[in-house]
Order: sequence, then C-alpha cells, then structure tokens
Amino acid sequence: MSKEKQHNKRDGGLNHILKYTGIFGLVQVLNMLMNIIRNKIAAMFLGPSGMGMLDMYNKATNLLSESTNFGISISGVKHVSEVSAQENHARTLHYVTTLRTYSVMVGLLGMVACICCHWLLSESYKTVNFLVVSPVILMMAVTGGEMAVLKGTKRLMSLTKVSVLVAFIILAVFAPCFYFMRSESIPYALLLSQLLVMLTTLHYSAQGFPYRLGLFSREYLREGVPMLRLGIGLIVAGLFGKGSELFVNYFIEQSNGLGDVGLYNRGYTMAVVYASIIFSAMDADYYPRLSSTGGDIRLQNDTVNHQIEVCVLLISPFLIFFAIGMPLIIPILFTQAFVDCVSMSIGALLFMYFRALCLPVSYLALARGDSKMYMLTELVYDVLIAVVVPYAYAKWGLAATGFTISACGLLDLLMIYGLYRWRYHFRFDFSHMWIYVAHGLLLCCAIVLAFHSHGWVRWCLGGLLGLLSLGLSVRILSKETQFIEKLKSKFRRRHE
Repeated sequence: MSKEKQHNKRDGGLNHILKYTGIFGLVQVLNMLMNIIRNKIAAMFLGPSGMGMLDMYNKATNLLSESTNFGISISGVKHVSEVSAQENHARTLHYVTTLRTYSVMVGLLGMVACICCHWLLSESYKTVNFLVVSPVILMMAVTGGEMAVLKGTKRLMSLTKVSVLVAFIILAVFAPCFYFMRSESIPYALLLSQLLVMLTTLHYSAQGFPYRLGLFSREYLREGVPMLRLGIGLIVAGLFGKGSELFVNYFIEQSNGLGDVGLYNRGYTMAVVYASIIFSAMDADYYPRLSSTGGDIRLQNDTVNHQIEVCVLLISPFLIFFAIGMPLIIPILFTQAFVDCVSMSIGALLFMYFRALCLPVSYLALARGDSKMYMLTELVYDVLIAVVVPYAYAKWGLAATGFTISACGLLDLLMIYGLYRWRYHFRFDFSHMWIYVAHGLLLCCAIVLAFHSHGWVRWCLGGLLGLLSLGLSVRILSKETQFIEKLKSKFRRRHE
C-alpha cells in the first residue's frame, strides 16, 4: 500500500471516529441533562421517600435485567457486525432473527424471575409491586436486542435518533405521572416509558430487518449458543466489578461511616463517570467496527490505534481543565459539604488518561469473542482495586484513594498491553508516542499545580496548560483530518 493511500485511509478513519465520537458525546450530554431535569421533577413531586422508592424500582429492575439477560445486548453486537460485514442481507436477517429470539427468551426468563421475587419477598417489601413492573424486564431485553441490531449493522444515525427520542420519552412520561399521581405512579410510569422506548427502537430497527422470531426453531437456538457463551462471560465480569465496588464501599463505611462513602462515590463520579462522556462512541461505533475486522491483524491494529489517538486528543484538555476547576465544580454540582472529595477526584484523573490508552485495546477480547481473557483481565483488575484502595484509604485517607485508582489504571494498561500483544498480536503505534507523552506531562503538571497553588496563579497557569493541550490536539487533528476544516466552513457559511 502506498504512503498516499495509507494517509487517505488513516484520514478517513480518524474523521469517522471524530464524527461519531462528537455525535454520541452530544447525545450523552443530552441524556445527562434530561436525567438532571427528571431528578429535579422527582424531588419536587415525590419527596425523599418517593425518590427512594423510585431508586428501589430502578435498582431492582436493573439487577434482574443484568442477572438474566446473559449480556445478549453486548455479545449480539459482535456477531451481528461480523455477519453484516459479509454484505449478505439474507444471512444478516437470519442472524438478526437469532438475536431477537434469544432477546425474547432471556426477557421472559427475567420477567418470570421478577414475578417470583414478588411471591418470595416478605410483606414489608411488597410496596415494590414486582407484578406490575415484571413486563419491564422483558421489554428491556427486547430493547437491548434491537439496539444491538442497530449497532451491529452500523445504522448509527438511526441509533442516534433512538437515543435522543428515548431521553425525551422518559421525561415526557415521568413528569405528568409524578405531578398528577405522585409516588403511586412510579411502577406505571416505568411500564409506560419502557413500552414507548421499546416501540421506538423497534420502529427504527425493523425498517431494515422486519421483525421475526424463531422461538421453536432448533436452527436459531443452536446458532445463538456462541453469543450466549460470550454473554455469560460478560455477566461474570460484571459481577466481579460490582463485588469489588461493594467491598470498597463496605470497608470505607466500616472504617469511618457513610459520610466518607458518599465522598468517595462523588469523587469517583466526578473523575471517572463524567469524564467517560468522551468514550460514549466506543460501544455504539467502535465496537462494531472492531468486530467486523475479522482476523485481519493489520486492520485490527490500525482500528485500535486510531481510536487510542482520538481518545487521548479529546480527553486530555478536558482532564486538565477539570483538574484546575475541580474546587469550583464540585460545590456547584453538589454542595459545599462535598469539598473534601476534591483531592481524591484530582488524583483519580490520571486513571482516565490511562483509560484512554487502555480501553480501545481492551475491546479486542470482546471483538474476538474471547470471554475467558476478558474475565481474566477484569478479575485481576477488580481484585487489585479491592485490595489496594482499602489499604490506601486506611493508611493515608480519602485523598490517597484517587492516586491509588490511577496507579491501578496504569497497571491495568500494562497488563492488557502485554497480554493482548501475546494473545491477539496487538502492536502499539509508537510513532505517536510523543503526543501521548506530551499530553501526559501537561496533565501531571496541572495536577501538581492543583495541589500546590491557589488564586490567580492556579487559574492563570492552569488555564495556560489547558490551552497548550487543547492547541496541541487541534493542531494534530487539523493536520491529520479534515474535521476542523469542515467545522470552520460550516461556521463561515452561518455568518455569511
């Protein structure tokens, strides 16, 4: 392949990644805003007890769904994308039917489990009416399957429309229900909103693939077994993560009470959850693309390295501005009582930088359907977190847990790079190492500045570091893609 063709291929790949990272990032922001408004409405009309009941319903349905869906909504993306890459519509439709069949089956299993919970729980817990919400589990499974169809067949614009509509549907259903019926409306609001979400998703997914099931066909049931095996691995890996998280929270609560548990979780949310918006396109766009590379090692490595580069370029300026502004951001989003988690949040920001280097690589196990390797790496990381974070908290306090999480992120990066180099022949593109080192050094300087300076010195020097990082990212993206030029041309047309 000539250098010109390689450049054009690289430019097209980076433009594609930037486009859909921006689109799904905006969708994620919209979902967060809708969630904030929904919580505000719930607080106004339901009160603390009503919000507690709403949390109980959500946690119960999510737990039952995750425990019974066998990860179909994730593992299905891999298999559908592989079949779709063959450009055989009949074959793709056949496998989509397989996915839909299994989605309904695991949904029915979850619904039965929900009904059983209603009869098994004591009277004091029957305020949560599992009989009413049991169909929600089935509808969640069907919706997850249809979302997998959209992702696997790379119908990304339809996926975007569904995501936007879902955010508005949930708010449009919850607001009047909470206003007129208060807390008594919760199970019915959940039922109605999930029904509308399922029908909306079905509307878009059925446009290319008419809805069919093969519940009584041995062929469909046999064909979906590999998808089920990978899904079981995803469930087990998820249980590792939840167990590790619960252990850390339990240790902190036993050591110093629920107050520090709240601070730790808010600090983790600020440093990890909110910053993860940058990675919002990974599941929707990147995972199906990587799965469709098949056994082509060069194409696989190019896909992963392009994704790493874009992730680092986009998240680095964000993390620097976050580090400098954290003492201001946390009191605004929460209250002044949460300022004690500022140091923990700043220390954990390096974790997200290592995550940008690591997460695109970690998708290789999912794309290859290697559930054992995925479970192994997740288990090692979760055990590491469960051991090291409580030790750091007991010895040095809450602030140390942030740097401990970052250290675990670095070890996870080294482990995954070593294992995946051996297992999948992954090769890191060292030609762009200077970019990653430069952004990493700027972030480290910002973190040091955040801890050891105050007032105008902090804001001026921190702002300068953020602008340097932003300028570096913009310069590289302008040089290697047409994305910045397209934004400029659109801006000029609007102001002509």
